[in-house]
Amino acid sequence: MTVPRYAVVLFLAGLLTLAAQSTARGQKLERIRVGGGSVGAPQMTMWFAKEANLYQKHGLAIEAISIPGSSMALQAMLSGEVPIIQLGGTASMQANLAGADTVIVATVLKKFLFSIFSRPEITRFADLKGKLFGATRFGTLSDFASRFALEKQGLNPERDITMVQTGGQPETLAALLTARVQAAALSVPAILRAKKANMRELLDLAKLEATIHQNGVVTTRKYLNTNEDTVRRFLRAYIEGAALAKKDRAFATRVMSRYLGTQDREILDDAYERVILHLEIPPHPTLEGVSVLLKTLEKTQPKARATKPEDFIDGRLVRELQESGFIDRL
Repeated sequence: MTVPRYAVVLFLAGLLTLAAQSTARGQKLERIRVGGGSVGAPQMTMWFAKEANLYQKHGLAIEAISIPGSSMALQAMLSGEVPIIQLGGTASMQANLAGADTVIVATVLKKFLFSIFSRPEITRFADLKGKLFGATRFGTLSDFASRFALEKQGLNPERDITMVQTGGQPETLAALLTARVQAAALSVPAILRAKKANMRELLDLAKLEATIHQNGVVTTRKYLNTNEDTVRRFLRAYIEGAALAKKDRAFATRVMSRYLGTQDREILDDAYERVILHLEIPPHPTLEGVSVLLKTLEKTQPKARATKPEDFIDGRLVRELQESGFIDRL
């Protein structure tokens, strides 16, 4: 009996696939620690990849550590505890200006995903003069978002209000609900919880025409130069996790429910629609996004005026993944 040529080709292709899978299963995974927040929907991308076992798929045995606040995550990276972190806002840039070799390699969210909420008796921004304004920690994205919003509304964050540190987003919401602060910048899921508690939404920052580095991946140039393939594989898993969450609402909702600690469908649906559907794929770090942050830093750090946006980002690996067709296949 003569075997058709196409059958032979298919048989050989199958053997090659099985051999590749066996090699991948037998490959020793590279162990690495990564860190980032886990209490807000904007921080979920790192955890999507973990829950879908995508790090293992790309050859990494990841120990993912939940770190509250961008300033603490940055400290952990600079101390050598975690070489790759999920980080947003100006923290990486501030460290860079102070002499660290931090670099943004991916930006998965490029809009302010915060809303400014106040106590019910506060009806406009002008009413905040002389009041206490809550930020998670100084130097974090919520701190930057708060100052950005106040300035847009004609208030001076240094003179017109008193900024106080409140802890994480859950603690910030609690401070607002108990009147320990009169206003704060909240993200998902705290936004819907504040609305349900009849707090007043003064401004949705997502509606502002501003492109920023809201959240993404940060490492050091030294680590990137000496461990480029590790960072590349991390980005493959990270981006694939974001793509999966956007396509599979049930999966994304299940993961958010676990990490956000809620079964409230309304909160989870709000988080999905406000945040997850807006994940940027491919997550190119942008000069425009860094420029917005840099202009704000110039007011307090004169050294920032002598720098360029290009000094803070390295987008070549995301570009490479796009040009290779990896991202298009997701």
